[in-house]
Amino acid sequence: MEMKLFISLAIVTAAVLMLHQLTVTAATIAHHTTTPAANASLSGFSLQLVDGADHEGLDHAAVRRGGDGFLHLQSQSLLRATNSSAASPEMTTYTPLRLPSAVVVGVGTGRGHQDYLFQVANTPSTLIWMQCKGCDPYSLQRHPLFDLSASPTYHLVRGTDPFCQPPFWSDYHGAACGFRVTGPRGMMVEGYLGADTLTYSGKVHEHVPFGCAHEAHNFQNDGQFAGIIGAAVLGHGLTTFSYCLFHGGGDGETSRRRGFLRFGTDVPRNPRYRTTRILPALEGHEALGHYVSLVGVSLGARRLDAIRPEMFARREDGEGGCVVDLGTPVTVMAEEAYGVVEEAVWSELRRHGAERVERPGTGYGLCVRASEGIKGRLQSLSMSLHFSEEEAVLVVAPEQLFLMVDDEEQGRRIACLAVTPGRRTVVGALQQVDTRFVFDLKESKLSFAPESCMQDTVEVV
Repeated sequence: MEMKLFISLAIVTAAVLMLHQLTVTAATIAHHTTTPAANASLSGFSLQLVDGADHEGLDHAAVRRGGDGFLHLQSQSLLRATNSSAASPEMTTYTPLRLPSAVVVGVGTGRGHQDYLFQVANTPSTLIWMQCKGCDPYSLQRHPLFDLSASPTYHLVRGTDPFCQPPFWSDYHGAACGFRVTGPRGMMVEGYLGADTLTYSGKVHEHVPFGCAHEAHNFQNDGQFAGIIGAAVLGHGLTTFSYCLFHGGGDGETSRRRGFLRFGTDVPRNPRYRTTRILPALEGHEALGHYVSLVGVSLGARRLDAIRPEMFARREDGEGGCVVDLGTPVTVMAEEAYGVVEEAVWSELRRHGAERVERPGTGYGLCVRASEGIKGRLQSLSMSLHFSEEEAVLVVAPEQLFLMVDDEEQGRRIACLAVTPGRRTVVGALQQVDTRFVFDLKESKLSFAPESCMQDTVEVV
């Protein structure tokens, strides 16, 4: 209620106190203007990707890279983590695995300035939104909620402004512009559009519009993120962006390194890129991500014939389909297709004497006791995702297909298939490790190629 009251009072007194701010021109708001010096030479730049634990120097001990190449999770940490989820679509389970997928963005000026962690979403959406002071309810985050009243450069976007077009709407007789964002598992965020100064990539970006949330229901932000920001927004007019995820683990060396979100001319060239088409966004569903046409799955060299393209088809109501998401920790697969994959993996492991282990409450459908013999078999299993273009095949290495869970209490090690069932297919971050992804929004193309992503990192000082 505090946030709503503040907004109401701000609107009532706007004519006296904020008239010069509320009449910012449509061009200033719509085009996210920057300082002239920043805009003049902007053909490419890069942002460091971080995670919440890395940014705050927290302990990564719950995750470590084993000598076998797999990521090892502590069992008790896995069970504790199932009570919360990452801020990403369709995720039904969560592990302590945190692959860097956030950026640090400064918001506001004067005493209202604060650096925030924003979850990066590689979606077509151009709306940035964050929780603001007075938001009720809200999700706990790493930094204090943004106090818009403390930033002298903050101003509301008027409902009469040409920027306030659907899906936004005019409110308070045109004095404000409302927004609403919905998502899986009951997420619903709403508030009013404002504009303020954002600072990132070493540049100041003035009059950037964003959603200031006064209600944030079921925002599953891992207790870290202030809000969501799209890679397309960060690109600031550049239509090509790229990232290459590496295993963060918890082994000291890798946990002190950061990768990059690269834009424009900073995107590396690679003759080995394979390319698939980014499908047009459906009206009202663009926030879910960039859709691609997945048509089949292979386990090792064997194509799983029981998996049909229609299992991944996108429906007009926005259900189904396949998206590639930076913020989802592990791959979610449409239930019908997931059942085929799980049965194929289990059939292969069972032939080699695997013992199945139930892990209720974790969301993982297939776990087995990781004896030395079975672990050796796991190291030979890969999964390939086939897109509609014949040459566009994304190969998921065994180290990205299985997670090792160390159950110290029972003195055993368990291997879990790092794919979970869901309503739509989401290629998650773990399955993107050591592959560079390039999104060309102008040409509607997604390209990818294997790469040692550790080579594109810097050490955190």
